[in-house]
Amino acid sequence: MVVELTFVLLLVMSGEKVEYTPYQSLSECLSVRRKIKRNTGSDEKWSCKEMKVKMEDGNILEFIEE
Repeated sequence: MVVELTFVLLLVMSGEKVEYTPYQSLSECLSVRRKIKRNTGSDEKWSCKEMKVKMEDGNILEFIEE
């Protein structure tokens, strides 16, 4: 398990993180966000944020709040 600062594509609904995926760069995160919005046409609350997270094998285990 490692703690790192990474860009996370988040889907937040009713104040809860429903879905999240880490990315190495902001441009990669924003590109995926645009594709999701274009293909689904949804008004869901997708956002890209730089966050400190605990990760293992490329998966987010926990968000570290500061």
